[in-house]
Amino acid sequence: MGVALAVYTPSAELGRVMTVNDFFVRPDQRRKGVGRELAKHLIEECQRMKIDEIGIEVHRNKTATAFWKSWACARQMFSLQKEAGV
Repeated sequence: MGVALAVYTPSAELGRVMTVNDFFVRPDQRRKGVGRELAKHLIEECQRMKIDEIGIEVHRNKTATAFWKSWACARQMFSLQKEAGV
């Protein structure tokens, strides 16, 4: 139905950080509460692990941006990217 892939990384500056690399709900399961339950479980696990910050990057996806804002996620940084080999 859905999957969340997150990686724990300790940071000297930010403390204990969980970075969400993938968060996906099958198209036929969207708008049925699957993403909300998945996010709830992810946040509960981060609380259990005493994570200081959860990092999530959303690229050009208004629906995903609105979803994470509904969880009180705020834009706090920008990212610089460069293609490998260029």
